[in-house]
Amino acid sequence: MKRSHIKPLILTSGFVMLVLGVTCALYARFIHPFRPRVNHIMIQLPHAHKELDGLSIAFVTDTHIGPHFTVDDLEPSIEILRRASPDIVLFGGDYISESPRFLDYATEPLAMMVTTAKFGAWGILGNHDLSNVRERVMGMLAPTGITILTNEAVEVTTERGTFWLVGIDDVLLGKPDLEGAFSNAPPDALRIALWHEGDDAAEAEPYEPLLLLSGHSHGGQVRLPFLGALAAPKMGQRYTSGRYKIGSMTLFVSNGIGMYRPPVRFNCPPEVVIFRLVA
Repeated sequence: MKRSHIKPLILTSGFVMLVLGVTCALYARFIHPFRPRVNHIMIQLPHAHKELDGLSIAFVTDTHIGPHFTVDDLEPSIEILRRASPDIVLFGGDYISESPRFLDYATEPLAMMVTTAKFGAWGILGNHDLSNVRERVMGMLAPTGITILTNEAVEVTTERGTFWLVGIDDVLLGKPDLEGAFSNAPPDALRIALWHEGDDAAEAEPYEPLLLLSGHSHGGQVRLPFLGALAAPKMGQRYTSGRYKIGSMTLFVSNGIGMYRPPVRFNCPPEVVIFRLVA
């Protein structure tokens, strides 16, 4: 190739790369974070609990209502729940971000999510909730219909039967007590657990929950082919996104709905997860 042709080629290639970079950046900031997917997951039931066959459980986590993700941005996720009409809705924490001033805006959209459930809604708190003061966030959640579990278990009754739901307190800013959380759940009962951060999931496995649901990592927010998540928060780095088998327990880490700093998503869609228990 003649030297006279090299410089225009370099300039053209540079321009193309610049355009692609700007396009990806704009997509990651203004489009991808606001197009949630519905992620359908099948969970195999033990034979002893086959009566729960067909039960649907929606999992919503990390809404992060705040300066970068508003209540209006939750509408697509609410619509997903309306269409799914799950038996119950479970919440994984981090309802708001940045400041308690966003508490006033969070109650209504969360309450709308709860109305999509046939048999009720339960949840836990995350590290951002505790950093905005546990009592304040609990006060905001009280009118929504979400029952918050803190190191405790509750029996959930549906038309297909019952199971026990266990909520574990946040690792980073709370005081998790797994022994106390699981103590009230009968050993022969089907157990499903909620724990905001998933990295210590192995500590829950000896208590034999069928399913442990976590969030916190946001899937890393930016995921590149072959490299995976570029960055993930503390206690969300071992298990960043998706389904993991730990002994007899299934851990599922959701990408969540909202986002935190930097306010971008790339190749890591926000999601509402719908679990269906199958015999």
